[in-house]
Amino acid sequence: MLTKIRSRQENLGLSLRSFAKQLEVSPTLLSLVLNGKREPSKGMSRRLSKWLRTPVAAQTAHCPSALVDQFVNDKASHLAVSTLGFYRNKLSPFAMWCEKNQIADVREIQRTHVSEFLSFVRKGHTRPLNAGGIKLFHQCLKTYFNYIGETCDIPLTWKNPLDGIKVKGSQAETLEYSDSEIERMFQTVDSGSDELLRLRNRAMLTVLLNSAVRAAELLSMNVNDIGDKGRVMVTGKGSKQRVVTIGESGLEAVDCYLVERGNRGGALWQTFEGQRLTSDGLRSLFVRIESKHLEVFTDGLYAHRFRHTAITRLLRARVPLRSVQRYAGHSDPQTTLRYAQAIDADEAIAAVEHLAY
Repeated sequence: MLTKIRSRQENLGLSLRSFAKQLEVSPTLLSLVLNGKREPSKGMSRRLSKWLRTPVAAQTAHCPSALVDQFVNDKASHLAVSTLGFYRNKLSPFAMWCEKNQIADVREIQRTHVSEFLSFVRKGHTRPLNAGGIKLFHQCLKTYFNYIGETCDIPLTWKNPLDGIKVKGSQAETLEYSDSEIERMFQTVDSGSDELLRLRNRAMLTVLLNSAVRAAELLSMNVNDIGDKGRVMVTGKGSKQRVVTIGESGLEAVDCYLVERGNRGGALWQTFEGQRLTSDGLRSLFVRIESKHLEVFTDGLYAHRFRHTAITRLLRARVPLRSVQRYAGHSDPQTTLRYAQAIDADEAIAAVEHLAY
């Protein structure tokens, strides 16, 4: 790692003092670590590792990384924190790529540069990205460059370098959890030793499977949000509100959890200490389930796949596409249509498999 650090420091032209200021450590300590005379502490190692992954803005108005910061900050007034994090997550690798390729001015970026970057990220960190993953990078970059065209001092001949680059979306496929997979999940949470957490986790899984809510929507629920017959008003992307239901099974599971908890106020999902459950807490639950059934959940366990499961089951039950779109909070009907197309493909395959001549 030290070789990569020294190489990047040299490419950026950072003095030891400037580098230490970025890391918020003393220059003397940093010098000892970089020269191999002292082992970095765990805290120092985390800072250095993060620095290697974080683009450093140059002192120019048109630096790619500086404009990523500006883009995200300008969007902060009307986008959810999770959406801002998504944009930064997709745009930071591009800013890092520009830095490595010594592109210091976004106005110099051409279509060929974008194509090279997409080819670079397609390889992925651990495994190649699928078409859907590349499509997300493509869409974020197009929005980013549209922003540059609207806010930066650019020549009249400039055009968005994403224009003309076509990226195929992911193929229609069903991503629902099977009945046997769901049974394994409940078996795992029911084996928990603490009754309060067991009931909470069972209720959360039930609500996720019934409501088709996103993780952020789930975690933001309060007890008093649950209305008549288990209906809940949730606020989704773009601060849009919609009504979902946690169903009879969800209502029963939540009631059992709240009885055990002993209070019906505040956040619906709480830690053992009474704090609102965070995304890390939800993720740790999924990791525990995964670890018990590695042979079953080979692709991992994710909150969004519960949403896929709920939406797909509504479509299998022949709920009209428009109704499912509104229930799921999809702003674009094409998003919901992809679920329907996947179901149609599955049903066609099943029909052919049972043909006899």
